[in-house]
Amino acid sequence: MIRPLHSTPAQLPAIARCHRAAFPAALASALGHRYVAHMLSWYLASDKTFLFHIEDEQGEVAGYCGGVISDGTLPTGSASGMAQHSFKAAIWAFLTHPWVLLHPEVRAKWPLLRNNLLMKLGLRPKVHSTPAQRSARAQDPQAGLVVIGVDPAYQGKGYGSALLREFERRATEDYGMSKLQLTVRADNAQAIRAYERNGWVRGEQRGGSVSMLKGWA
Repeated sequence: MIRPLHSTPAQLPAIARCHRAAFPAALASALGHRYVAHMLSWYLASDKTFLFHIEDEQGEVAGYCGGVISDGTLPTGSASGMAQHSFKAAIWAFLTHPWVLLHPEVRAKWPLLRNNLLMKLGLRPKVHSTPAQRSARAQDPQAGLVVIGVDPAYQGKGYGSALLREFERRATEDYGMSKLQLTVRADNAQAIRAYERNGWVRGEQRGGSVSMLKGWA
């Protein structure tokens, strides 16, 4: 039986290894194991974020999932919050892995990286959600699935579906959320089909990403 487990700081290195196996071409993976572990610690830094994982019979992490509760209490969204949380680790990672500056994701994420650098240098005010944005989230709270990954060695064994079901359970039972959402690349047909098999429906498409929704009817 596949049983998701609540993640703790002690398990972050093992979850980081799973992340790098699941997303070998991602910028975070290229920045190194230490950076990924620090990035994932963002999910353990607030009572509005959560992280859990699945282990095999030998105790190896086979997959993991991270989510956030958007109800107007967090000062930023997940992307900005994670970037600010991991800023120092990212600077160190770039200094020790300078070749990563040529990574294709750097260009795509340059506005976010630049803004966080200016904020840390005091040359730009920190980005926070506006009162209107926080009020809107408070009036229409939802749970967001930020990341879900399965080590390729364990794919096709039901781990992804088990993680998705656990995310839904935690969001609805532990946090009382009825609306769930996530974002996936629009060209990731396999992932979209998997979400649809689990009752998610397509939402709005923006650029190369499409939102998936559940409980919004």
